[in-house]
Amino acid sequence: MRKVWISEEIDYLSENIGLQKVSTIAKNLNRSYDSVKVKMTRLGLSNTKLQLGYFTTGELANLLKVDRSTVRLWMKDHALPYKKRVTRESKSFYFIGPSDFWKWAEQHKDKVQFLAIEEQVLLPEPSWVEKERKKERDHQLIKKRRYRNWTIQEDRKLIALRSESLTFNEIAVKMNRTPTSVRNRYKRITSQTISIRDEERNS
Repeated sequence: MRKVWISEEIDYLSENIGLQKVSTIAKNLNRSYDSVKVKMTRLGLSNTKLQLGYFTTGELANLLKVDRSTVRLWMKDHALPYKKRVTRESKSFYFIGPSDFWKWAEQHKDKVQFLAIEEQVLLPEPSWVEKERKKERDHQLIKKRRYRNWTIQEDRKLIALRSESLTFNEIAVKMNRTPTSVRNRYKRITSQTISIRDEERNS
């Protein structure tokens, strides 16, 4: 019987095409290579940033060290330029070009933490960006950031990393989260698991 694709799997596929090999994505989704390739074709995801130089909202969010919802807020309320594509399954995908992002960021410097962006990761990187990094570094400038909701994938990664006996500080670095956020999330997940087990035992 054919395994139905769920929305979380489609989001993972769309955000990681161009960042990971198709074989790696297939392994992480516990699907066959052919199944992933067929889904890519149906979603029209063959033209990713590797071919066009564009990033999905998820890819850009990862590079900027922000939540995907933050990028979408910039698109919706602050005119961050993007291209929209609707697939044959009526699912919308949004793509942002590096040059468009930098032009936008130059006009919205108060919204972007430039120190969080690795050098030359979004090419071509304008010369003024390094000046902004220096300004943030010299003045220890921390710009207000939106709260990042935890995703299902992040919860799974957190559990996996914790099972490897990593400390909350080590996990925080790997997941670009604060140690407090990681610790609180882990306690919440484990407490929920215990509650479910107790309910099942008493039912």
